[in-house]
Amino acid sequence: MRLYLPSTLSDLEDERRAVREVLSGEYTVVESYGADPRSLEPSCVGDVATCMIYIGIVGLRYGFVPPGQGKSITELEFDAALAAGLRCFVFVREVAAIPVSRTDLYTRENDPALIEAFRARLSSGASNIPRAALFTTADDLKVKVLRALQRQPAPAPAEPIVEPPSPPPSPAAAKPAAGATVAPPLLTELQKLLWSYLQDNWATLRTQQAFTHADLFGDLDGAVPLSAERVFAVACDGPPHEVLLGAREFFEARVARGLSPAASVSEADGIVCSAIVRCALVAAERYVRTKVDAAAHCDHDPVASSDHLVACIEAAVRLGFGLCFSAGSPQPENVFRLVHPVPEFGVPGEEGAALSAAELLATIERREFQTGRDYDPDYLGAFIRRRARQLGAALVVSTDAAGRFESPERRAALLKELRQRFDLRIFFQRLGDDAMPPWARQMQDTLLHAFGPVFDISPQKAGSKEKEMPERESAPAAAPAVTSLTMNFNAPVGTLAQANAPGAQAAGRDIVIGLHGAELLQVLAAAVQQAIDGCTAPHEAEQRRLMSSELNKLRELLQSGARAAEDPGRIKGCLDGLQKTANAVTNGQAIIKALAPMWEAAKQYLPTLPN
Repeated sequence: MRLYLPSTLSDLEDERRAVREVLSGEYTVVESYGADPRSLEPSCVGDVATCMIYIGIVGLRYGFVPPGQGKSITELEFDAALAAGLRCFVFVREVAAIPVSRTDLYTRENDPALIEAFRARLSSGASNIPRAALFTTADDLKVKVLRALQRQPAPAPAEPIVEPPSPPPSPAAAKPAAGATVAPPLLTELQKLLWSYLQDNWATLRTQQAFTHADLFGDLDGAVPLSAERVFAVACDGPPHEVLLGAREFFEARVARGLSPAASVSEADGIVCSAIVRCALVAAERYVRTKVDAAAHCDHDPVASSDHLVACIEAAVRLGFGLCFSAGSPQPENVFRLVHPVPEFGVPGEEGAALSAAELLATIERREFQTGRDYDPDYLGAFIRRRARQLGAALVVSTDAAGRFESPERRAALLKELRQRFDLRIFFQRLGDDAMPPWARQMQDTLLHAFGPVFDISPQKAGSKEKEMPERESAPAAAPAVTSLTMNFNAPVGTLAQANAPGAQAAGRDIVIGLHGAELLQVLAAAVQQAIDGCTAPHEAEQRRLMSSELNKLRELLQSGARAAEDPGRIKGCLDGLQKTANAVTNGQAIIKALAPMWEAAKQYLPTLPN
């Protein structure tokens, strides 16, 4: 799509460059500053006519006025855009943000009254003048241009567009079907997932009163029929808190009727629930953007959130990936937990690459990692791409910013390795929530409350009760280390052959990371979750949800750091519940096997754990 980008030249060069950068790849940006056989005015006005969108940037310089004209080229281009029926977006720089040297008052190039009259025209509110937006800096302009374009539909032009001659299209080139709705430009990955879902399922959604009468859309004008585009606009532009609370109340009402988030009474009911969740995720993304400045972080910087669900949403905002969920599960289907990232960068002669491929494959298949396997990286890359296509979202792995990956350099190296070799995204999460800044804790508690009934979770506590200052000045006693688990990668290594054997690096990783107590239990819980996710039979969905719920309660207890007398009993209750439900599913033995080391670690971490 062609977009015309005019402004006065020297004073707004940085702003035009910023807009070009942010729109690159989405639009063909047209600027009339190059050589042209036509004279200046016809060439500029003619270029406007070849475009569908006009983005005008106005400062305090009026610009060149052609001989015999009473208006500058900039204002003539604006008039031409209006006359041609282009979608016009005008951005006016605030006077206080403009250096004096970049004004007509300073340069004397034009009478300052001319630019003042043009700015007054743009802000007049006249019916034929598009509403202008104020901006201060180039970065501020980028954000406002993106928001303006993102809010707008993409209608067909009223008149044929005059394009430069181009070769005929390939017969294989895909064309939109007649009547198909074109997706708005510049969508985030989560917005793309929502848009596609609404378009694909609107025939069902429009007939379901549970959806059309949901509180998410209560403020819409009832005289205008609800459409996929209007629903999308609510999720993308409505107050995010209202959308989140509407989704929460929708699922609360289902729970009151005895329906769990994982249960649907019909195919249509499942489609409605999925649409509401996707709307809530887009609203959550917008809420997180108000808290997280993605541009202020490197991709390998750990996320601030300690809860895994909120960490996934925060990382999706920062890194720009989508999330897809199965009914009732707070674990995104396209996010996979790497318990021990294995690549050993710069260590020749060790089996880092083979272990890396083997662990990645096991992680994405959500099964136990087995040493001694060696997969072709190209095969694994194809496997990852196919799985991403099946899910409709990029695959993402997460791991802890601990041990070797406490180092930013090592995190950056792992990120680069996974992205270049396997086209995988990765984000890092800190253990525990003691170091969470206040804004992150507020964001996390807010989202956990909003998504509580959506995923059958409860908001995590903001942390243990504030301690007195003298107590905080002394370091807390370390939890007892768990050293006697029956796990083959902790076997003693005494010979060169043993040191080079498969699994030796895994043992080294455990020593380096040095997990103790609750931290080790959290790592072991991730292995249990992988085993639970392997329970894929449709008739076992409710058992899978129950086990995930018990495991989430257990993780919540462990992350709180509390050692109250009642905790051992509650932890045992969660472990018992997991084991009891596991006995009723087809892959129960794999889940029970993954639970065994958790029992052993819990006994050492909590000596008072009931038998």
